[in-house]
Amino acid sequence: MINVAINGMGRIGRAALKLLEQTDNFQVVAINDLTPLGNLIYLLRYDSVYGRFERGIEASENDLVIDGRRIRSFAEKNPGNLPWKDMDIDVVFECTGAFRQRDDLAKHLDAGARHVILSAPGKGGNLPSVVFGVNELDEASSSAFSTASCTTNCIAPVAEIMARRIGVLKAVMTTIHAYTSSQGIVDSPSKQAERGRAAGVNLIPTSTGAATATAEVLPDYKGRFDGMAVRVPIPVGSIADITFVTERSTTVDEITAIFREEAQSDRYHEVLGVSSDPIVSSDIIQDPRASIVDLTATKVVDGDLVKIMSWYDNEWGYVCQMVRQAREMLR
Repeated sequence: MINVAINGMGRIGRAALKLLEQTDNFQVVAINDLTPLGNLIYLLRYDSVYGRFERGIEASENDLVIDGRRIRSFAEKNPGNLPWKDMDIDVVFECTGAFRQRDDLAKHLDAGARHVILSAPGKGGNLPSVVFGVNELDEASSSAFSTASCTTNCIAPVAEIMARRIGVLKAVMTTIHAYTSSQGIVDSPSKQAERGRAAGVNLIPTSTGAATATAEVLPDYKGRFDGMAVRVPIPVGSIADITFVTERSTTVDEITAIFREEAQSDRYHEVLGVSSDPIVSSDIIQDPRASIVDLTATKVVDGDLVKIMSWYDNEWGYVCQMVRQAREMLR
């Protein structure tokens, strides 16, 4: 059994706990968050997107209890003070968003955890990134690494397949992205001014690091891939719009056949899906795959200009990728 601790019980941390509770060979044995436990229990029990968590959930002696199983609960600001060695923690899911540099993650290792996985792009340039199914993590880097972003996990499989099967000269992407906690519900000051505008009533063009992060896991794209985001007024369910200039001529039929084949491959069968139905964002909520290519939206202009659109649940699909990577690493 793999012992997991989750640091940070926001949207990603709570989704991770719920997923791990239904995943064989994993058990969450500890959580750490500064939010009062009663508030966390309420947010675990009820979710505006995913519905009610149908498990018995309560507090007992300041710990979380799910279906009678106790999960140690801490409210410690410094990860280095957490008792990971005593608890025999195999892997920490670092989901606070506050600790994104290697030195920050090393505090979990110093506390006794064997591995730590960051649920966000790293900062500082010295933290390896891995997207399950796309690139592999070398053993020397497996103690601390990032699983990049939800958007990177969507676009990287598509970019890898296009480069390998067709050849790509350059690419640009736009993610039509659900709003997140980095935004406000009413107009408010923000470090990025546009993200302070009311999330529920605006389309908000803004930045994304997903294209740059894709080049970290697929180095051949370095300097040849860029992009942006448009935050939209829905709580979850996003779609990436990726345009490639290809090395050779192709057709919509060829692109369709390639992605149907890749979605069934050993490499991508868990990660990549395809849809030939005219689906909308609510149809992919809680889909476990990282990227669902919308075959109805593929366009090819003059043979070498290719548009591919791919859906993703930017919370649940991303957490599924984190768990797959942990499973692979600790196999």
